[in-house]
Amino acid sequence: MMPNVQINNFTNSPDSAVFTIRGVGVNDADPYVGTTVSVVVDGVPVGVNTSALLSLFDIDRVEVLRGPQGTLFGANTTGGVVNVVTKQPTGEYGGQTQVVAGNYGRLDANAAFNFPISDSLSAKVSVLHSGYDGFFKNVANGQPLGRQDITALRGYLKYRSGDYSATLITEYDRSRGGSQTSKNISDSSQALFLHGLTDTGQMNFFRGQSLDQPDQNDKDTYSVTLTQNFSSSLGDVVSISNYRKYQSDLFSDDAGLPFPSLETHRVSNQYQYSEELRSTWQADERTRVTYGFFGFGQQYLLDQSTKLDGFLKGLGQPQSQFQKNWSLSGFSQAYYKLTDSLQVLAGLRYSHEKTTATSTTASSFTTTPGAYSSYSDPIIPGSFLSESGSKDWNNVGYKLGLNDQIAERMMVYGSYTRGFKSGGFTGRIAHPGDIGPFNPEHLDTLEIGMKSDMLDRRLRLNAAVFYNLYKDMQVTQNITYPDGKNSASIINAGRSRTKGVELEVTALPLDSLTLSAYVAGLDARYTKYDTQVLGAGGALVPISYAGNQLMNAPKWSGGASMSYVMPTGPGKAIFFLQDNFTTSKYTNFDDLPQELVGFINLVNANLMWTPHDERWSIGLYGRNLADRRYFGQKLYLPGTFAIASLGAPREYGVDIKYNW
Repeated sequence: MMPNVQINNFTNSPDSAVFTIRGVGVNDADPYVGTTVSVVVDGVPVGVNTSALLSLFDIDRVEVLRGPQGTLFGANTTGGVVNVVTKQPTGEYGGQTQVVAGNYGRLDANAAFNFPISDSLSAKVSVLHSGYDGFFKNVANGQPLGRQDITALRGYLKYRSGDYSATLITEYDRSRGGSQTSKNISDSSQALFLHGLTDTGQMNFFRGQSLDQPDQNDKDTYSVTLTQNFSSSLGDVVSISNYRKYQSDLFSDDAGLPFPSLETHRVSNQYQYSEELRSTWQADERTRVTYGFFGFGQQYLLDQSTKLDGFLKGLGQPQSQFQKNWSLSGFSQAYYKLTDSLQVLAGLRYSHEKTTATSTTASSFTTTPGAYSSYSDPIIPGSFLSESGSKDWNNVGYKLGLNDQIAERMMVYGSYTRGFKSGGFTGRIAHPGDIGPFNPEHLDTLEIGMKSDMLDRRLRLNAAVFYNLYKDMQVTQNITYPDGKNSASIINAGRSRTKGVELEVTALPLDSLTLSAYVAGLDARYTKYDTQVLGAGGALVPISYAGNQLMNAPKWSGGASMSYVMPTGPGKAIFFLQDNFTTSKYTNFDDLPQELVGFINLVNANLMWTPHDERWSIGLYGRNLADRRYFGQKLYLPGTFAIASLGAPREYGVDIKYNW
């Protein structure tokens, strides 16, 4: 129920969260592309989206901040921020458990335990296990595809003495799932077309998957966060220190055919460390200032080997990406009350960052005549290409705003914000010069709106109108050459403008009945997008995509929900019904008709019963109750292949919770 917020997955990367807010997003899962919507967990930004939502459990709240958030959250937040806050230790004995069982082999078991250690020290342990068979079937052997097997463990220690407190959070996430389950929807003009499979039954859950490699997607994430709070003469100080490591080992059949055609093995190792030190200073009754410093370092190595038998039997392409990035920034945001109701704010952030990168590519060929390629085939002499680069950038983000509390529970506001996305280097190259660098892009946003609670807080009405202007936009030149080599180089060759309106309504006509609805309109188009495509004879031809819609930017989206509480026996029943819709949208920048995703309408429902003390509950859930078949993302590469992700079918099950 979030206006102008689209959350999807990339077609060839099932674990990568694709966030698009108000038309601002990215179109590739590789880390070098960066992010425009930052996921922040307990005050720590997650550097790569491939692990951003792996362990979303035992959560206190999720805040979605729409629009640039550069002054307080830093770079790569031009679209917004998804701020996740986990449940903290309570300092008392207690806990909760949850078991969910559903179709397609769904079995989840979660538990959290709180316990005090001393008067000043408390602890908590949370554990999750999630299992799922997947709803796809392999036409080669009839076995299910898309399995999920996740175990996550999170531990807390919280110390408090006087005005000082410190919380240590350690986390380990282990995932042993199956590889991606995109559908091959190639037509007869493309190399990876197979009559009777790719051109029929596009909305069913059958796909090919070659049996010559494992159905494997292994991930491990480690994280340690120390948050300290204390008071000083310069205000209330917060220090957040973090180290996070992410490893993955993925075998992927991107062609979705029952024999070797286009397969990939990706091994990734990434780590990050960060330190934020900020203070909030109440200078006087009218003046409040938040200021601080933030340091961030990140390094990743991605080794990728691709088998290209669908283009030339025995051909392969090993590639690698190595990038190292660090940044330092200082920020401040001040609030000053001009009158009792009128407040002005001004924020500024200065950042310095440096990126060093090395990207390689080569061609390999099997030594066995007539055989399929393997990941260990020798490199063809003279085909190895290595490019390196290093560059630093300075960026300034700012925000100016004014809000007026025109009534006790009604505020109007306006703001002008500049955000920026970091520069970098291309990780997937095919020819010299592809690596870049590309420079930062900037987004200017003007927004006005209203937030209100009316009728004795029985009616909430929020509205916003915004206008975004993109400059120096990083655009992708995604070119697959006849020899199978792929380049996804990025250049600063784009501009765009987006404008939209958002309206949210929540009403409580009865104490037992809550009604909610939202609607969002969006007009998001490129005003400049100059790039190249592969023409006849393998030559690169200039082309402009100016006027095209931005990806994942539907003109309209909306939804409504109803929650009704009814006394039933020695307790109460709670019924929840939700309906969401999204009009058609393009899921790639070139706006090809093959990449148009049609109208989507989904209905979800929950029915729960709990006794009066709410110690336990039992519920039923249903998602996509009408069993709508729909595409999430589509990618069409002329002459080569087309793939698409399918949304989940009808899912249902039982949800049991117990608290003590």
